[in-house]
Amino acid sequence: MEHLRRLAVVFAVPIRLKIVTELYQREMSPKQFYEEFGGGSVARVAQHFERLRKTGWLRNVRNEGPGGARRGATETIYRATDLAFCDRDTWTVLPYSIRAAFSWNAFEEIAEQLRRPMEALTFQVRPGSHLTGSRLLLDQVGYLRVAETMVHEFAWQYEEQEDAQRWVFHTGEELFRVGTLLLAFESPIHDEQQVGPVLAGGEELMIPFPVRVSKVFEDEVCMQIIDEANRGEASVPLFHAKFGKRFDLDRNAIRRRFKKLVDFGWLRMVGCETGGRRRGAVEKFYRATGPAFYDEDKRGPWANVPDALASAADWKTFVQLSKWAKDAAATGTLNRRDDLCLALPILSLDQQGWENVIGSLGQLLALIRKEEDLVRARMRKSGETPIAMVAALGAFETPMPIKEP
Repeated sequence: MEHLRRLAVVFAVPIRLKIVTELYQREMSPKQFYEEFGGGSVARVAQHFERLRKTGWLRNVRNEGPGGARRGATETIYRATDLAFCDRDTWTVLPYSIRAAFSWNAFEEIAEQLRRPMEALTFQVRPGSHLTGSRLLLDQVGYLRVAETMVHEFAWQYEEQEDAQRWVFHTGEELFRVGTLLLAFESPIHDEQQVGPVLAGGEELMIPFPVRVSKVFEDEVCMQIIDEANRGEASVPLFHAKFGKRFDLDRNAIRRRFKKLVDFGWLRMVGCETGGRRRGAVEKFYRATGPAFYDEDKRGPWANVPDALASAADWKTFVQLSKWAKDAAATGTLNRRDDLCLALPILSLDQQGWENVIGSLGQLLALIRKEEDLVRARMRKSGETPIAMVAALGAFETPMPIKEP
């Protein structure tokens, strides 16, 4: 739970997630961050920096000044210590419905991150930019090899970023922002395939997803309630009877948490009963909610696509990837395995770093194609039932984020 509580600090305010993500790429002061990304005021941004420093997300790299543009002030420069994401150990303990919502939200974020450079015409500006995606039929060995290679690629790319930043310190070369796409998830074999717990329908809320998640991560009781609501219908009396003594909570304290989870879209009431042991009271029953799907042509990153973008080959490739991802999320295969990869790292690289990343992605694509051939040979002998995997790779230059008020 300690890692989840730390994540709750970052997710509680959307700008904190942007701070940690950006400062994992480069060092910045609160003033520099405000001038580039906004955030209300320098003082407000500095408060978020301090909160993140106290909880171990930021470290003080050095102090600069006084003098120059700072006049008599001293400017503190920070770097992020980690990326704010769930590692595999943390991911495996999350209730299924949280993983399902987390994964679909991650894919929507990826869609937005891909659309921006395509519309800004930076997507294909550098030689070697590409987007590939395919649906593979693999055996268990092949699936694990591809998934593990994706995870290694993700970690290696951040090492390449560190090398680039050290190198340009000597050369003076300008770094540029690069996005890389790494997708690997299980796809349903049959249209009628359905796996995982029965979830209530989710609904789209105006509350940012990281804020919704933070309300669960900061409270172990909320996490347990959602876990129970994944296993079957949950109610305040049932939860109190099972966990009241363990958490030392009365019914009112539990009822307040149920209400909070309803308000933040994690639970939905599915029925109520009266009579018997309830006497005159009404017992409400809840289930955990699934991801909120909507018509992609009308809402979200896929809506109102300009004709020029809609006809582009890379966008068409991503539309197909989106269909596969939605089908996987709806049937439950997207989160059936713990080794899924949904990542779009944003890196600061020099030209050599870019060429190294392009070369590494090319080798990864060759490995995937070779694995397909090896799988066919193995499965002719083993007779193993195939597993469908969607695998996608990409690399492109991406514009700077839009400055907030």
